[in-house]
Amino acid sequence: MPAVLRFLTLVLALCFAPAALAQPPAEPPVPIEQPAAPTAAPVRSGPAEVKVGIYINDIQSIDLHAYSFVADVYLWFRDKDAEIVPGKSFEWMNMFAPDDHVQTDIDPEPVPQSDGSAYQVFRHQGPFAAKFSVKTYPFDAHNLTIEIEDQEWAADRLVYSVDQVAINPDIQLPGFIIGQPTMEVRNRPYPTTFGDIDLAQPEPYSRVVVTLPISRPVVSGITKSLLPVFIVVLVAAAALLLKPEHIEARVGLSITALLTLVALQFSAQAGLPDVGYLLMLDQIYLASYGFVLLVVALLVMTPGNTGDEKQLAAAHSLARGGVGTALLSILLYAAVIALILWLNLSSPANA
Repeated sequence: MPAVLRFLTLVLALCFAPAALAQPPAEPPVPIEQPAAPTAAPVRSGPAEVKVGIYINDIQSIDLHAYSFVADVYLWFRDKDAEIVPGKSFEWMNMFAPDDHVQTDIDPEPVPQSDGSAYQVFRHQGPFAAKFSVKTYPFDAHNLTIEIEDQEWAADRLVYSVDQVAINPDIQLPGFIIGQPTMEVRNRPYPTTFGDIDLAQPEPYSRVVVTLPISRPVVSGITKSLLPVFIVVLVAAAALLLKPEHIEARVGLSITALLTLVALQFSAQAGLPDVGYLLMLDQIYLASYGFVLLVVALLVMTPGNTGDEKQLAAAHSLARGGVGTALLSILLYAAVIALILWLNLSSPANA
């Protein structure tokens, strides 16, 4: 009986041994990964600096009546802050007729640069508003400005800085001399929180202001605006050179000069905006009117009966006219015009 049990045990061992040998060895326990410690957010030492550059490709037109000009410019941004995409959050602050603007995204998405910054460039065409002052016309000078500001980030998070400002050297603007453009960055404070009750006080925003100075040629202003007035004034002064007995010719010459001045003034103002202040050209016309009226007054003082020697002797020498009277009146007129030019052109507001 024990022999039989040993035999059965041996048979069972032989049957189950191959299955046990075929089982793969037990795998070692997999170590449990510990959760990574959260990475601390980088601490910003200040607002992000965004480099801004602009290239003025063309100034297509200027409308003094509408206080606007049409410009074609290239604008680019470069910054190293991954959270900020200035090309998607900036806005043009002095747009005129927004529906007439066309913007081409040359780089819709930021392009990595070798220094680790991201770069975007745009081409923009459209009219911009400008508050022109024609007070010193025909020697007026103006500043064409283009202003850019971020509409999302305040100055405590984003600050613009000047990269480059350049202008197409082939730009021609008929009737004006174009100067060199400048770019400056200002922190523009707003006196309102725009209804945001979570803001304790209004926030300033960084703003880029590009300025292009233009001015009228001096020779053109003298030739087109002042020379015709001076010629008419000389014609009026010529009435004083005629003899007193030619009273009709003298008065007719001065009255014709007066009417010509009125026509010249209306013609000059046709191309200028309607403003509430006196232009320098208006002051020159007023002085010219005064000169012609002075000539008329001198002519009226001349005695009507030229045959009466006693009346001619009693009349004032200025009323009798002559070369001396004409020269004196012209010198007086020239002094008044010089004073008008000096007061207007030397004023700090017009410098």
